[in-house]
Amino acid sequence: MRKIFILVFAILSFAGYAQELKKPTEGKSVVYFVRSSAMGFLINFKYFDGEKYLGKFNYGKYLVYECEPGKHIFWSRSENTDFIEADLEAGKIYIVDSAAQMGAIKAGVELIPFNPNPESYKTQKKFEKKKTAILKSISEKKEYVATDADLKEGFEEYESIIKKSTEKYNKLKEKGEEFAKVLPEMSYNN
Repeated sequence: MRKIFILVFAILSFAGYAQELKKPTEGKSVVYFVRSSAMGFLINFKYFDGEKYLGKFNYGKYLVYECEPGKHIFWSRSENTDFIEADLEAGKIYIVDSAAQMGAIKAGVELIPFNPNPESYKTQKKFEKKKTAILKSISEKKEYVATDADLKEGFEEYESIIKKSTEKYNKLKEKGEEFAKVLPEMSYNN
């Protein structure tokens, strides 16, 4: 009986945040970068796909990035730099949560892939809590859309950071560092 109650409660609480996520155009993939926690809410996190600057935003916004399927190195920059490796399939939607971390001067960032498979979480309750927080952050927040001027200015401003971060990723990879991963089976279905 308790399990039925939890399931009904989860469905009802989730129903308030049901939102159709943007589907990719044919032959493309979509990645949502979200901030489901208000910790470090004033700090802008900067987002990149390899050497491509995607934009920056703080809590209260999210980014929808349509890209080519295949392998990507996504990373975010704040006080630190965090990397996530992705292997994306065409026609699929993926979600990456950006969690603020305590930093010395300002919030750091950690990129966390959302796995829509409930069995990947310790409990059904943890899965539902995470899913609800992520979808709430999309349904209640504003989509961040970078203008061409933002992207050009951002690339020029962060050109040296892009170079240093790319070198850092390559050195860490050579040393055997493991990074969080977005796997093809981690796609989100509306």
